[in-house]
Amino acid sequence: MNFSFFIAKRYFNTSKHKNFVHIISWVSLIAVAIGTAALIILLSVFNGFEDLILKMYNSFDPDIKITALKGKVFNVDSINISHNEIIEKAYVLEEKVLLKYNQKEFIATAKGVSNSYKNLTNFDDLLVNGRYIDSTKNTSTSVIGQGVAYYLSMGFGSILDHLKIFVPNRSAKTLLNPQIAFTQSAVIPVGIFSVQADLDRQYIITNLDFLQNLADRKNLISAIEIKVKNLHKVNEIKDYLKERLGNDFEVKNRVQQQDFLYKILNTEKLAVFLILLLILIISIFNIIGSLTMLMIDKRNDILTFKSFGVTKNLIESIFFKKSMLTVLSGLLIGLFVGLGFSLLQYKFGFISMGSGSFMVESYPVSVKILDIFLVIITVVVIGLLASWYPVKILSKKIFDN
Repeated sequence: MNFSFFIAKRYFNTSKHKNFVHIISWVSLIAVAIGTAALIILLSVFNGFEDLILKMYNSFDPDIKITALKGKVFNVDSINISHNEIIEKAYVLEEKVLLKYNQKEFIATAKGVSNSYKNLTNFDDLLVNGRYIDSTKNTSTSVIGQGVAYYLSMGFGSILDHLKIFVPNRSAKTLLNPQIAFTQSAVIPVGIFSVQADLDRQYIITNLDFLQNLADRKNLISAIEIKVKNLHKVNEIKDYLKERLGNDFEVKNRVQQQDFLYKILNTEKLAVFLILLLILIISIFNIIGSLTMLMIDKRNDILTFKSFGVTKNLIESIFFKKSMLTVLSGLLIGLFVGLGFSLLQYKFGFISMGSGSFMVESYPVSVKILDIFLVIITVVVIGLLASWYPVKILSKKIFDN
């Protein structure tokens, strides 16, 4: 066995004995373990919330979305897309509308969709009440976002009543006369859906033909939404479509459709990591103190080694390795505790969200391999720096005196 590692291991093992210096060394190990476990647990919980939020949006957003770069709408006949990885595509027209139900009014976005839209989004999973718009041959039907239904005081027992929709009349020469300023029609609400609070109070879903006729946009759409066979090839398909369609159209994957949301989540995760990193750095300062006290306590040992011809570099190696044994032991314990806690929370959910109307009963967790590697590298790098500098300074002072 390497001489420096052998001595370092003996110093590490004797840290279990009850004298003040070795107790401080043991406290340092526990501090590293707690800091590591806290990083793993909090990052896993944050990942859980992130996955939960993105899952809600992804249930409504398509894999790929094509929109016009200039103008709001384009002619459905002006674009022809095909790819063997595309398994479904839906034509979509979105219009800002004024909704009126009994005496309540609300401004929302009407999303007219073609027949294939249901398969593209698995919309049945989003319904909380009623049925989808294809449940009847009548094209004047709609499903209402739960938030829209709330603002209109529309309960499930009353969704068979007609909902009036008002759209600005583009052929009107003046908007001052309300009789001609808007085109109006009525739909039968047949269901209520829920995705996420912001989306629930923004959208109603209706038939594409109905909304095109109401808004006087025959053969015009605002987007093509696409579902692909293999999600790993989304970017490849997106690039292919972008190259084929040219500069007149914008092609986005799911991340790009919610670019602002992803930036917020990544920024929050970075902020959480930096805060925890600062706490970890403070806890690892215990290593500097314990290492300093250990080297002073072993001053006679160092001088004895020196008399035997042991070099200063070898002395540095002994105490550096002892310090790193403390760091790595704390790291392994912290990983075991952090991952164990996260996996137990994932399986049993024993820590609940408390009272309130939350989407999940317990704190969600999601352990990601990249986060584990990031924590390991972070702790090791900080441990290296915290071990190397005091060893370098103190060994020189003790060895040269």
